[in-house]
Amino acid sequence: MNSAEKLEDLKWLADLLKLRKSKTHQLVANGTIPSVLLLDGRRRTFRVRPSEVEKWLRQREVRE
Repeated sequence: MNSAEKLEDLKWLADLLKLRKSKTHQLVANGTIPSVLLLDGRRRTFRVRPSEVEKWLRQREVRE
């Protein structure tokens, strides 16, 4: 993981996975997809590291 890596929002992730944002949020919120939770007062915002998403996707590749 690169500490200077840009954190991406769930719209970026939803576009990448070709899922609705609500489904993407569900997968992130329940811990299926690795994420970072940012707290700003009462507001909670999830962000993802592209390198962690790439690693997560590689682990789920189907190999024949």
